[in-house]
Amino acid sequence: MSSESVQSREAPGSFRRGVSRCLAFLEVPVHERQTLSVLKNPDLQPIPKEEQTWGWISNLAYWGIISFSVGTWISANAALSVNLSYPETIGTFIVGDVVTIIFTLANSYHGADWKVGYTISSRFVFGIYGSGLGILVRFLMSIVNYGSNAWLGGLCVNMILDSWSHHYLMLPNTLTKHVAMQTKEVIGFMLFHVIASFFYLMKPYKMNYFLIASCCATCVAMTCMIIYLCKMNGGVGDYFKSTKTTIHGSERAWAWVYMVSYWFGSVSPGSTNQSDYSRFSTSKKAVYIGTTLALLIPTTLIPVYGVIGASTSNDLYGEPFWMPMDICNYWLTNGYSAGARAATFFCGLAFLCSQISYTISNCGFAAGMDLSGVMPKYINIFRGAIFCAVLSIAVQPWNFYNSSSTFLTVAYSFGVIMTPIISVMICDNFLIRKRKYSVSQAFILHGEYYYTWGINWRAMFAFVCGMTPGLPGLASEANPNIKVSQGILNFYLADSFTSFAISFFTYWIVCLIFPVKIKIEQDDKDYYNSFTDEEARRRGLVPFSELLPEEVNEFDYQKNEAPLGRLENSSSLTTADVESDHEVLDKQK
Repeated sequence: MSSESVQSREAPGSFRRGVSRCLAFLEVPVHERQTLSVLKNPDLQPIPKEEQTWGWISNLAYWGIISFSVGTWISANAALSVNLSYPETIGTFIVGDVVTIIFTLANSYHGADWKVGYTISSRFVFGIYGSGLGILVRFLMSIVNYGSNAWLGGLCVNMILDSWSHHYLMLPNTLTKHVAMQTKEVIGFMLFHVIASFFYLMKPYKMNYFLIASCCATCVAMTCMIIYLCKMNGGVGDYFKSTKTTIHGSERAWAWVYMVSYWFGSVSPGSTNQSDYSRFSTSKKAVYIGTTLALLIPTTLIPVYGVIGASTSNDLYGEPFWMPMDICNYWLTNGYSAGARAATFFCGLAFLCSQISYTISNCGFAAGMDLSGVMPKYINIFRGAIFCAVLSIAVQPWNFYNSSSTFLTVAYSFGVIMTPIISVMICDNFLIRKRKYSVSQAFILHGEYYYTWGINWRAMFAFVCGMTPGLPGLASEANPNIKVSQGILNFYLADSFTSFAISFFTYWIVCLIFPVKIKIEQDDKDYYNSFTDEEARRRGLVPFSELLPEEVNEFDYQKNEAPLGRLENSSSLTTADVESDHEVLDKQK
């Protein structure tokens, strides 16, 4: 045999070995006793008891940071496009808060009960493969939200830099006027990305202290700014009191419905993956109290601050400044005094902390948790978060803030897609599964949640039924050239209610006609050390402390097979199923 022939046969083998080494290098690092598979990595496991440290204050801070942000400050400005007065707008926000509380708390149970995140919750409901749709949708929402908040965060970075340097304050714009941003804004935007990336070195369950500190700092900064403006103006200003509702009758009623739906839709991604953070809580009571307080008090107060800020600045400076950074910029450009610089610096620092907290908790970490469920062997929370940050630049978030109508449409569009997912998950939890799930089966390919070819078609059907009717109205709002009937438009305006009801009852009825075959109701042992001994026994589980080492390792996820006892006692898993799992893993190797 010639040397050329030998070399040609060895080349493919060398290439395969090289690829294998590269894939092995890219695998998520794990501890000695942890394992990886096509369905599992350490970030997807139920949270152990020692990491369940979030009390009601931490839960309040998690949802409160959404309100103590620049986006919420300017939210009332978006209502100008629907012709409601500011007092009525705040009223719609309060009603929207109540709706958000109901949906969010109802969707907290997967995390609060079983200490699992949104990815595993999706497997419970949509199936091992079907969960990919909900994960992908949530990831795309995270990218858009990340870009939007990073842009506002970049403006906060510029507040700090402006207070440091008068030259930077007056930095000329070198970009063409056809681009909807300036040179300074690009610098701040990119610096924010760099600063935020360091916070991903922190574990998600440890970020509650930063959330609490950010909420406190931003609350103080915003309150001090409003007190100063009101004192200088001698009141809240005429702009706040003079706005009137210019629509009446049914048009006014539908405007109310729209604003309530918009208010929920703007935070619906956070409500969807609520289990990602409710799993960190010490108890369900902590989730209830913290979430309720956060979604009632600051979500009402901060939009009022925004209106007062615009009203007083209109009287004082001749122009309504909706962005708090615009107010600080006016102070600096009209007298670069030590007081103005100090006020701008501390406000900028507080707002920056708020934007970082919001961006990493609701967008970055959320995206990382989502992607870790798509490729568990190669993506963990850190890698997924960085990937989301990079992609967020592509959404061109500077265009979100060109006009109030653009911002409103972008924010509201989240609810059109996310509400049906929330609805189906709530229905499955309370009416179909009765809050009982076998967590270990979520890591088995042909297990309890394989359904039909890996997809729970009932959940998919309900999701599509709830989402589809709202899409024409969304398209019409985004592009006025697309004409739809008033009925279709009204359906879109009330989408947070109509799509929820359609998906909820569709899934329930379909499950009554074609029942889900529940063969393993829940685990019989606390394999993941997620509960105290008392909690485990109350749930009908053998406590982790009473398990032998071989029982703890009963599920060898590296091989992705169920324990022998389960295979003997349940028809849900067959020998062929386990062999199929081995084939998948062998191909991956």
